[in-house]
Amino acid sequence: MKKTCLKCGHANENSTGEPTEACPSCGAIYSRVEAAWSATPRPTTASKVRTFPPERDELVEAFAERLRGESLYPVFRSLVGVIYVVWMVFAALAVLGGGVAFWRSTGAAAFGALFMGIFLGVFFAVIAKVTREVSLMLADLSDAAVHIAARVRA
Repeated sequence: MKKTCLKCGHANENSTGEPTEACPSCGAIYSRVEAAWSATPRPTTASKVRTFPPERDELVEAFAERLRGESLYPVFRSLVGVIYVVWMVFAALAVLGGGVAFWRSTGAAAFGALFMGIFLGVFFAVIAKVTREVSLMLADLSDAAVHIAARVRA
């Protein structure tokens, strides 16, 4: 019998259906989680507060996308996008500058300039991606904390 854990979303294909059976992924006892889940009041569909954790059939990625779509910090997310583009422009300019220096120089200096341009381009691209991910993670955590707090107060 297939059983999906309400706590972590793991699908257990080998579930026996026993009352004390635990999820192999997180260790939660199915019957206890289901009892707690059914006892928790759910907001109405007209409410902006969403349930957390995601419903059984909702994937974590879909839940994250929905959370980001309803973000309480859209200006911050837009600013993160602008800063990401600026860092990527720096990366492209560094590689382009290395290429131009390679073209205009001769000998070892040409290869040094090309190497330095590529190195700085990769460095700026990594900084851009890491900065964007960390910043969006912070916004996701803030959104999730607000949703959890709203659910606890309800």
